[in-house]
Amino acid sequence: MSAGRTTPRAIWTLIGVETLCLLGSEISRFGVAVWIYRTTSSVSAFSALLLANTVPGMLAALPAGSIVDRSSRKLVMIGAAILSLIGSLIVFTGAAVGELSMPLVIAGACLASVAESFQWPALSASIPLMATEEDLPKYNGFLESGRAASMFAGPVIGGFLLAFAHLSGLVAIELVTFAIATIVVASMVIPRPEPTAEGVEDTAAGVLADSVSGIKWIVAHKPLLKFLLVATFANFFISIGMVLMPPYGLSFLGERTYGISTGVFGAGMIVGGFIYGALSSRLKNIQQFLWTALVLGAVYVAYGFARDVISLSALNFLIAVIMTIGNAAIMTIWQTKVPEDLQGRVLSTMRLVADITIPVSFLIAGPLSDRFAPWAYDKANAQSLWGTSATGPMGAVFSVMGVILFIGFVIATSIRDVRNVEDLAV
Repeated sequence: MSAGRTTPRAIWTLIGVETLCLLGSEISRFGVAVWIYRTTSSVSAFSALLLANTVPGMLAALPAGSIVDRSSRKLVMIGAAILSLIGSLIVFTGAAVGELSMPLVIAGACLASVAESFQWPALSASIPLMATEEDLPKYNGFLESGRAASMFAGPVIGGFLLAFAHLSGLVAIELVTFAIATIVVASMVIPRPEPTAEGVEDTAAGVLADSVSGIKWIVAHKPLLKFLLVATFANFFISIGMVLMPPYGLSFLGERTYGISTGVFGAGMIVGGFIYGALSSRLKNIQQFLWTALVLGAVYVAYGFARDVISLSALNFLIAVIMTIGNAAIMTIWQTKVPEDLQGRVLSTMRLVADITIPVSFLIAGPLSDRFAPWAYDKANAQSLWGTSATGPMGAVFSVMGVILFIGFVIATSIRDVRNVEDLAV
């Protein structure tokens, strides 16, 4: 682990430009979502956009991780930003000339997804090179808070500007933020990792062959593999929940009150980042992850019974806090256990495996909510628990998923390798 090879100012600068890029992306994403709704009113169009934002990056993840380790991580981040700029420029041009279409939106989303598959491991592998191990949780917490602040502020700013800036104006903001970030990162000094015996490259192997070394490394470290499978299990159900949250909330709230509950979710993510930083001096990362995971299962059970803006907002806040703490703890564990010159490919592989079920979640969430849940709801006579309205079956889905999550996390807590993953010698 690095002893910290740069100044705190450089790390804060890197976190700041990442937050700026995320803010620009959220503003643009809000405008695109409104455009899709007004143009198509199609749930399938939103599903296509979600898949375009996810699948290309997953396909590119393994070679991206290898390239991150073989190259200057600074140059990789710059290249990823330029690729995102190209995708945004496609959407901007279509919107500016009045010829925007779903194929253009999908093309822009695909390029952004591939760019993110390079940007994320390059950034995640750079911060440990710049920070001490003691300060790493603090920076990860602030990085998560910056991500949350962008998610919180982006739709608000986008909604305010859309009326007079139109979609082309919102996408232009994204272009400007990425251009600024690219210039700032280009002016920074980001250290390169010291080579280790494990990370020495086989010069006869190409990028694709080299990329599988991330898989081999994780498989060889069984406690981390088991820990990763726990995260994959959680992501499957959490992703279904994220798809169902908007229709569930809108089934008993108006648009304005639903917007309030969604804004509270963003606020919870900001608070979660600060709480994680404060807890890191008192609790191990694995303790933070497991405790928050158990609480998440219980909160999902309660979520299915929310029927007003106060209860939904409170539960949204709790879920956001819990997820932010858990995500930051997961990232810190991997950053401190993976050799620095292997982090690009290992972190890319880790993210690929953790997210591998997300497209499945996106695809089954609709049929699960629209067809299977109402059928099972009637068969089980569940109206006495969750009510007779259309909200009931969706609430039952949340509560059942919460029970499954809680039981799964109890089992995970009982596995010694998972509990002691931070004691793993690498």
